[in-house]
Amino acid sequence: MADNEMNNMEEDIIVFEDEDGNEYNYAVVDYLFYNGDEYALLTEVTDEEPEDEKQECIVCRIVAETDEDGEETESFDLVEDDALGQKLVEIFNTKMAEEEEEDE
Repeated sequence: MADNEMNNMEEDIIVFEDEDGNEYNYAVVDYLFYNGDEYALLTEVTDEEPEDEKQECIVCRIVAETDEDGEETESFDLVEDDALGQKLVEIFNTKMAEEEEEDE
């Protein structure tokens, strides 16, 4: 997916555009830092209800950049390393389970 910059920080909705110009909306579920990089767990925003409780998620590395006007921007790069992706999903799951326990 290309041109994957964050469009609206307040809502934490990220719009990805594929090679054909199709747009996909993803909501940020959570953020974390791992080995000096920031990552986000995202789930696709659709009008359809999921068939079960689990939703498919993707993990992206957040890359801070400065554009030609000197404005700081963030882009979301899909984590393509399967081993790293699995490790990050495990960390996200553990983090969310601990947060749920604290809320109880």
